[in-house]
Amino acid sequence: MKLFPLFASSLIIGLVVPGAYAQEKMLPTSKDAPTLENTWDIHYRDLEPVLEQKLKEAPDSLDTLDELARVYLGLGKFSEAGELYHHALELREAASGRESMDVVRTLENLARVDQVLHKMDEAETLLARAVAIRETNQGATHPEVAAEYNTLARLFVMEKKLPDSEPLFSRAIAILETNYGPADLRLCSTLDSLAAVYRDETKLSEAEPLLRRALIIRDIAAGPVHAEIANSLDSLAGLYYAEKRFSDAQPLYERSLGIWMTLLGPDHPLVATSLDNLAVVYAMLERYQEAAQLYKRALEIRDAQDAASLHNLALVEVGLKNDREAAGYYKRMAALNPPNPAPALHEYAEVLRRLHHPAEAAAMERKSKAEAAKKALENK
Repeated sequence: MKLFPLFASSLIIGLVVPGAYAQEKMLPTSKDAPTLENTWDIHYRDLEPVLEQKLKEAPDSLDTLDELARVYLGLGKFSEAGELYHHALELREAASGRESMDVVRTLENLARVDQVLHKMDEAETLLARAVAIRETNQGATHPEVAAEYNTLARLFVMEKKLPDSEPLFSRAIAILETNYGPADLRLCSTLDSLAAVYRDETKLSEAEPLLRRALIIRDIAAGPVHAEIANSLDSLAGLYYAEKRFSDAQPLYERSLGIWMTLLGPDHPLVATSLDNLAVVYAMLERYQEAAQLYKRALEIRDAQDAASLHNLALVEVGLKNDREAAGYYKRMAALNPPNPAPALHEYAEVLRRLHHPAEAAAMERKSKAEAAKKALENK
């Protein structure tokens, strides 16, 4: 039997639990006069004019320059933030010298802005300078030197300069080993990064020992059930898949699925992705019935998520008095057979009544009551 490409194209390598990006906020000491000293609960847009006025009064205040630049970043005003960091850098260089540690944070901040503005050459120069300053002032084996190497290496990865990133990641690993030993958790992210570079360069045999090492370190340090363990399992299993070592990938994906289900519950979207990963491997091993079961379960999870989104859209349209649009969303939601649909089906019936479809409304009300009764029996 030939296997359709769908199985292979469904593979998703290296699950990462998503985190929400949150805008930083600051708290004013009073509503009338927010200050830099204690500003943790006020929106950036509220703070912007206050800081701009402070900068007019003291254009060389480093505190105000840094704070306003950070506010500009939060507002997406990257060019304006870059101008302030440039000025702050000039002031710090004049006060402390070009090779002083006082300029490093500003170099790093300015490099981040340049990356956002796609000024990669400028960002490279700034980060390389930060590395040199840290090595001179902190010593070649200081942990913060390793962090700086990592930052520059990741910039090279963004620029697709993979060979240039390799020695930097390797140097960072060596520094971290010197400071923390060969089995410290702080090595893992750099091991992962270098492994990813090797994988992109199709140096799979060089990537494998790095991923295995990161997995062992995390397993010992974090315990058997942890999101980082699941991520490591997925990464190594994905590598084995790329090497067509499906039997080696199988137990890793099975264990990863168990971890995600324990941490997130059986109905989480990441669990659906993990089910897909394992289903792909089962299919490649010609265990088609098991693969089909996993794919069906993943589809059920995604349908439930889609149904929830459709229900929310329907409620919004009801709030906007757009019953016809709401009815369309309710109809699509009902077709997905979501869990516990009774309340939403009752809402749908009410919308149909307002649209003067009494027969359809009555049928939907009966369906709602039947689903409610079914749910009540399940809960006994």
